[in-house]
Amino acid sequence: MSIDTTRGRRGRLDQEAVLRAAEVLVDRDGYDALTMTSLAAELDARVSSLYNHVANLEDLRALIQVRAMRMLGEHVRAAAMGHAGAEGLRALSHALRSFARSHPQRYAALTRPPIDREAFFSAALDAIEALAVMVRSAGLPEDRLIQTGLAVFAALHGFVSLEVAGYFGDLSGTSGEVDLDQVYAEVIDGAVTAASLETSH
Repeated sequence: MSIDTTRGRRGRLDQEAVLRAAEVLVDRDGYDALTMTSLAAELDARVSSLYNHVANLEDLRALIQVRAMRMLGEHVRAAAMGHAGAEGLRALSHALRSFARSHPQRYAALTRPPIDREAFFSAALDAIEALAVMVRSAGLPEDRLIQTGLAVFAALHGFVSLEVAGYFGDLSGTSGEVDLDQVYAEVIDGAVTAASLETSH
């Protein structure tokens, strides 16, 4: 089913419409499946008309990464507000997982090597600052913030990326019925403990 077929050949496309349609395709088919041809079909437009709004496929994918990163940043910043230290890290961790589960394909896109590094890291400031505030409020010295923040994110991302990729499959029938929520809680505890150990050092 195409998106808003009154657009496209009638000349009503703009960049926002193109990007929203591209995000629908990414959500449905995956980041790697996105092509200018599939996007034109989704918009009931000519491929050539899309180039009035994005330079090429690489530019389109870069914009999707940036928008996904900005969206994640807003999500984790809102979740972290009013929290600090270990409690804040846990709130941020659950927000990261929630975003990835709600938007698995966009999460996969934003964790790829950034195409437009400057725009991507500018969009990442909310997420970076939210994590830094939580780690800083745990008492970590400034010269350890980046390294510890990366370690925390790597631990969380390891679980979340495996989960949204379907790696864990259906574990409900395994011995003891594995509780993935509890597994993630243990991952968070490990990340929080690591940050606390860095603080004590």
